[in-house]
Amino acid sequence: GSGASVGADVARAGAGAGAGGGVGGAAADAAVAVPDAGRSGVGLARLVGRSRELDVLRDLWRTAVAGRPGCTLVRGAAGVGKTRLVTEFAELARRQGAVVASSQCFGSSGRLALAPVADWLRTPAARSATATLDETWRAEVDRLVPVKGHGTRSTVPRSTGSRSDGPRGAGPRSDGPRSDGPRGAGVRPVADAWQRPRFFEGLARALMAVGQPMVLVLDNMQWCDQDTLAFLNFYLGLAGDAPVMIAGTLRDEGLGDGPELADWTVRMRTAGLLTDLTLDPLEAEGTAGLAEAITGRRLPEADATLLHATTGGFPLYVVETLRGGASPDGIGTGPDAVGAGVEAVAGAGVGVGDLTSVLRNRLERASAPAREIAGLAAAVGTDFTLDLLTEASDLDAGVVVEAVDELWRHRIMREFRGGYDFSHDLLRDAAYAGVTPPKRWLLHRRIAQGLELLHADDTDAVSAQLAEQYARGGRPDRALAYYRRAAEVAGGLFAHTESIRLLREALAIIRAMPEGRARDAKELEILKAMAAPLNARYGYSSPHLRETTERAVALAESLGDDESLLDGLVVLWTSRFVQGRITEGYRAAVQALNSADPDSPASGPAHFAVGGGAMTLGRPADGLRHLELAVTLTRGAFMLSVGTRPDVHGTAWAAHAHWLLGHDEEALASCNDAIKHARTTGHPYVLAVALAYGSVTHQMRRDMSKLKETVTELRELCGRYDFAYYREWGLILDGWHRGGPAGVNLAREGIGNLRAQGSFARMPYWLSLLADLLARDDRPDAARATLDAALSAAQSHDDVWWLPEVMRMRAAYDHDREQAVSRLRSAARTASGHGSVALLRRCEHDLRARGIAPDA
Repeated sequence: GSGASVGADVARAGAGAGAGGGVGGAAADAAVAVPDAGRSGVGLARLVGRSRELDVLRDLWRTAVAGRPGCTLVRGAAGVGKTRLVTEFAELARRQGAVVASSQCFGSSGRLALAPVADWLRTPAARSATATLDETWRAEVDRLVPVKGHGTRSTVPRSTGSRSDGPRGAGPRSDGPRSDGPRGAGVRPVADAWQRPRFFEGLARALMAVGQPMVLVLDNMQWCDQDTLAFLNFYLGLAGDAPVMIAGTLRDEGLGDGPELADWTVRMRTAGLLTDLTLDPLEAEGTAGLAEAITGRRLPEADATLLHATTGGFPLYVVETLRGGASPDGIGTGPDAVGAGVEAVAGAGVGVGDLTSVLRNRLERASAPAREIAGLAAAVGTDFTLDLLTEASDLDAGVVVEAVDELWRHRIMREFRGGYDFSHDLLRDAAYAGVTPPKRWLLHRRIAQGLELLHADDTDAVSAQLAEQYARGGRPDRALAYYRRAAEVAGGLFAHTESIRLLREALAIIRAMPEGRARDAKELEILKAMAAPLNARYGYSSPHLRETTERAVALAESLGDDESLLDGLVVLWTSRFVQGRITEGYRAAVQALNSADPDSPASGPAHFAVGGGAMTLGRPADGLRHLELAVTLTRGAFMLSVGTRPDVHGTAWAAHAHWLLGHDEEALASCNDAIKHARTTGHPYVLAVALAYGSVTHQMRRDMSKLKETVTELRELCGRYDFAYYREWGLILDGWHRGGPAGVNLAREGIGNLRAQGSFARMPYWLSLLADLLARDDRPDAARATLDAALSAAQSHDDVWWLPEVMRMRAAYDHDREQAVSRLRSAARTASGHGSVALLRRCEHDLRARGIAPDA
């Protein structure tokens, strides 16, 4: 209504009256001197007390321009001047011809994945560069920042509370996750995980195409989402010698709450891509210099000492203390300004170093409408627009505008991305702390309703924020719906970590509800939705996936939901199998098969699970029958949890069963058919599965030329798309093919990675390959110890399909002939019991070589 037009008018007026005001708001973090017309406080001027740090940033910038891109984190406590320093540096780079793109992170749980990257891509230079890219890469950028008129819409808004740029009602992308899809649709994040590197590459290419030196500013990285962190690592790795520097700010005290960020900084330092710059409070001389820059006069020594003791040298605290000695409309500049400021702070019950209370005291000096709007804006949790404030407030639009204008003039708020934000996050915290709990409940509900009105045609762009606002506003039903949708939107950007976080927020709401079938049904739906992103993010062996699935299975059983039970049991089999819990996984697979019509397409995944479990337990004939049924029943479908097509995966695994049963020609045919069919799907992940199983087939057949060809393609594919798990298969098999010390190292690396991932399936097989390598490298003691480990793994995990071969190999290291013969006979009996003709033949060959006739 009228609020929108009034807001637009004030925004335009503010832009004209406060040139540089958006940066000036952050200037409270450090030393500045010249007031802006129409505004109280300090404007942007020279930086005080930070010449050394600024020189460090300049040196790092020269290094980046010379072709060594990197990231610099300016660290320090809140209010120490991090943002001000980076702002000054970015402005210097801009004057030298650099393109500067800025964004910031927010501590709100309604944050959006990759929002900082979207902000950078919306700069005019990046927009123009994107237009020059090949259509393939423009399509990837369009997922995140669509061009008007395209048939997609943005999942990340330009500014909270503003109307998004994208077309309305376009819905999710056709290749993104949907909540109403067919059986198995939940596996799309797994099947499409290969697209994430391509998506990241498209975004990176758009930034690199700018073709000028570039500074990417990211404020408050302690709140950065993990997917943005992953992109930064990817981008700098791809940038080569591009003249780019990422300048971030980080509150040190926030690291303890974010182990992922701590891990990221370690990885970045190890790669030589990260430089830390710690910013300490000002010394006494710097504090005095800042006060002089602000007040326009040199402080007496006693006042300077008092000011430094009171503020601890934190620039924001210095500014606010001087404000404490002035009228609400300005900074104290008279002879008694420092003393009056300290007295005002002390009179408000504020202790030395208590910056939060100082800021609260400043807010309390604002008018009643301004305080009310500050509380409303703080409840938003991010930046905001006048549109949103006028929709959510019960004050007249004119009063809202006057309140924002007052807060803007007093530098409590600043212009930001077409809207407004608090000048410092501590001001946001102080404003929110001043709102009573009942009033917060009302404000959050009104903000949610305002967001729905402003984004009526496309709530996806603000779905995460709507979820948070409704959760805090006492509407759990609407919060749940928006959390679920926000998770789907994040999945459409391959932001699986964010999907998981959002779904966990939904679970927290559900578990606070009264117990009963209704609550259980809601929990089951969220758990089912969580399985796919957990798998995509952490892998098959993730304990998070196993625990989530076990709970989903229990709920499905109690609710009598057979379809969910079948899906959950197959996921549970996958998790347990890869972890090496073979028998437990097999029981889940059999239960899944018993819960479905064994001849229906829906039973295909269960047949696959039973077949794989039976194979591993030493029943290749039984396994082959079920794998072939899975292929027949589910041809062309994507199956739950595994993320591949059963007609490819089942055929590839059936090749192993054929070989064990002595069907060598059928094994080779199944192997070739699986790879050929995988190539027609257009899915690199499906092809990686076929190549991985094909490489095992060629190794068992000892076809070295075919193994080299297949494993080389497998490793290239896994490297290109960052496929874990099958990447480790490639390392081990390539190592076995190469031989020598290099081959041993490759195999050990692959086995070590699998163990680190908690993936113990097939471990006896992998260890036998390593033992063979060690033997070929003339290291018999190490080979024998490795085979003993393989025997132990087979017994502890019930992973016995390859056990006869491990026993046969181990017999070669028995010095006592009778013991060796006994072990070989035992291996032969085990192979015979399994029906493993190929392994039995190897045992019989070794017995004959020792002059012993095999058992009849």
